[in-house]
Amino acid sequence: MLVFPNCVLQDAVGPMEVFNFANMAMMKYNPENRNKVMPYRLTVVAEQSGPIKSFSGISIHADKSFDELDEPVDTLMIDGGADINDIPMNDLKMRNRILGMMPKVRRMASICSGAMILAASGILDNRRATTHWLFCPQMQDHFKQIRVEPDKIFIRDGSVYTSGGVTAGIDLALSLVEEDWGWEVAAGTARGMLIFIRRPGGQSQFSTYVFNEAKNRKDFRELQAWIINNPHHDLSVEHLAERMAMSPRNFSRLFCQEIGMTPAKFVERVRLEAARNMMSQTDLPLEIVATKCGFGSAEQMRRTFQRLLNTTP
Repeated sequence: MLVFPNCVLQDAVGPMEVFNFANMAMMKYNPENRNKVMPYRLTVVAEQSGPIKSFSGISIHADKSFDELDEPVDTLMIDGGADINDIPMNDLKMRNRILGMMPKVRRMASICSGAMILAASGILDNRRATTHWLFCPQMQDHFKQIRVEPDKIFIRDGSVYTSGGVTAGIDLALSLVEEDWGWEVAAGTARGMLIFIRRPGGQSQFSTYVFNEAKNRKDFRELQAWIINNPHHDLSVEHLAERMAMSPRNFSRLFCQEIGMTPAKFVERVRLEAARNMMSQTDLPLEIVATKCGFGSAEQMRRTFQRLLNTTP
């Protein structure tokens, strides 16, 4: 894992913990590994060895400097930064070192905005790539030869992998474990980390909606909480307006003003999240999930998943 000053700590630690948990899962799910050989050996690399202060102010210890890393590397991962000015895109020494390492690296991956370093190095030329959605417009503007796909969680193009923001690095690392050792070890790793959903790379970065709370009115915030707890109820504008003792027209206007979206869109997203959570925590058939979450049918739920998440239930 290549780190630098002001890097995002979670970008580095999240994927590294995946490989660490995979070591433990390997002991359980691969009984042939009688010698207890850990499949992954983790090394943190920076321009200089020693403590590197991250964006959060917490330091991560670099085991080796660039110059000390002389052995072949199976997987080289590039950390990201929270701000465009924190990303050492123009660090010629780092770029040259990464380019020089490529012949000795089986696969190369970036976490979040670390893709900008690969882009500046020319490694992503004529490839499909992604990064945190905040940085995608800059990547597309500055590097016209890259096919930027802003809504993907992670992308593989040949031996080069790029991923979206922060937790997407964990999804990417889990996919690498599955690629190396199969589904059972990857699933055991996810269970060990209490990760309930391993999102596929093609799924949208915007798959988990953060619901805006009403800006000023407590009664609207209470209504939002009620909707989230009762996705199976009749949540039409007329019924919600009646609950708020308003006309449908006035209710819709105030809802948009307070929450920034129409009541119908909010309800749809609440039901989508309820269905995702139910499917991850139960073995209920899709028809039952659809009913319990307020969808008219499993087919309607499927269309909503496809339209909003770019994947199927």
